[in-house]
Amino acid sequence: MPAITTILPPAGAVVALLLLSAYFGISAILSYRKLKQFQGPVFAGTSKLWLFWQSVNARVVQAEWDALAKYGTPARIGPSLLITDDADLVRHMNAPGSKWTRGAWYDGMRLDPGHDHVFSTRDEAIHADLRSKEIGGYNGRDVDNLESDLDLRITDLLELVRHSYKDKPLDIAEVARYFTLDVLSTIAFGRPFGFMSANSDLWDYGKANASFLPMLELIINHPTVQWLIATPLMQKLAAPRHTDTTGIGAALGFARRAVAERFQNVKSARKKDMLNHFMNKGLTQEQCENEAHVQIIAGSDSTTTILRCTLFLLISNPVAYGKLRAEIDQAANDGSLSYPIANYASVQKLPYLSAALWEGLRMFPPLAGLKAKLVPPGGDTFKDVFYPEGTEVGLCDDAMCRKREIFGDDAQFYRPERWIEVGQDERVVFQRTVDSIFGTGRFQCLGRHIAMMELHKTLVELIRNFDWSIADPFAGVPTTIHAVTLHRNMNVIARAR
Repeated sequence: MPAITTILPPAGAVVALLLLSAYFGISAILSYRKLKQFQGPVFAGTSKLWLFWQSVNARVVQAEWDALAKYGTPARIGPSLLITDDADLVRHMNAPGSKWTRGAWYDGMRLDPGHDHVFSTRDEAIHADLRSKEIGGYNGRDVDNLESDLDLRITDLLELVRHSYKDKPLDIAEVARYFTLDVLSTIAFGRPFGFMSANSDLWDYGKANASFLPMLELIINHPTVQWLIATPLMQKLAAPRHTDTTGIGAALGFARRAVAERFQNVKSARKKDMLNHFMNKGLTQEQCENEAHVQIIAGSDSTTTILRCTLFLLISNPVAYGKLRAEIDQAANDGSLSYPIANYASVQKLPYLSAALWEGLRMFPPLAGLKAKLVPPGGDTFKDVFYPEGTEVGLCDDAMCRKREIFGDDAQFYRPERWIEVGQDERVVFQRTVDSIFGTGRFQCLGRHIAMMELHKTLVELIRNFDWSIADPFAGVPTTIHAVTLHRNMNVIARAR
């Protein structure tokens, strides 16, 4: 590339550089002044480099948490970006009558540039239309065999643990991922990927996913990176492709073939699964493929996180583990739990199970992304705070779910009893706060019902069938957070009861 002095005379080059510096300087000042009433880390008000640096160092969530603790809520973490830990504000932004909309963060959730799905689209009308068409498939209203399909995969999980890990360590982080991916594919396409039957990381999916998530975090948080990745050259060089034989692309290819087969075979389209529901509601083949992609990427990691973390937290807390096992045994002995797999209606009646799961959700929210919403034209005022139009407000789930003002001085610790000791009014506050991690109102997670069913039933059967212990209590669990929480070497021992 020629130097600027070979294009312009020396004096012209100096003027050009001065003008360019002035442009960036004025832009930085104007950016800062827009939200000058909000405090935040140094330089965060003039550039997104602060947030970029946190991503590079895998500490976005901790940095957000630190900013909220130091500067209060909301805190400023970008020129036009605030972070909050207020569940009331989340419900206000997401309410049906609210004028707030999805921010640029959601553009980064497109796996195929230019092709939206229900989780990425920012068009309110398109989003509402997709939700209305898809909700019957997610809540089970129009998918009769949703729970029975889940039971098949829970049975596979129990058999895998019983026969492949008898009295030897298993990495629950890995096995839980096998399970949730097979559940997801069964519910979505009518057949499992086959992770559990192979008892291996098919296509090196887990390894590829762990490598992909740091880049995904940069994409969703930085429009400039979004634009770069969406260019034809980068799509060719770096994007997952349906023709890949390894990694995320291989899983997407599985989904694409399943969708194509269903559209080509009218007889198989009568199957009562989620894909059949989408087709009956008029979604095109391309739309079904896009929805399948987000189910794989977002659905598996989120449920996997909650399942493995809740089980590991229980195993690490003998008091809590003993109480839950006693509750499950009592229900099984008095006939309250069906056999071999307990139905969802019965496990929902177990109070300590509910407390243990909600506490697990509180300690390890499934998705750590900003999920930022955009302030409407004219701005908005909430709790005496004015938010200028064009401002984006993201959520730090971890900070929200560990607020001492709500959950007490021991909010940093896993203690299911907190959900049982409090009165009904306080319990409602607990649940409304933690439930905000699933989104609320217009933007509530469509997969919430399936996730809660899967978690309740699976945790009951894992504890009913096995005694669990940590393989090496002194080893620790390597943890990395890039939009979702990843664990490695979460080794436990399962002994058949």
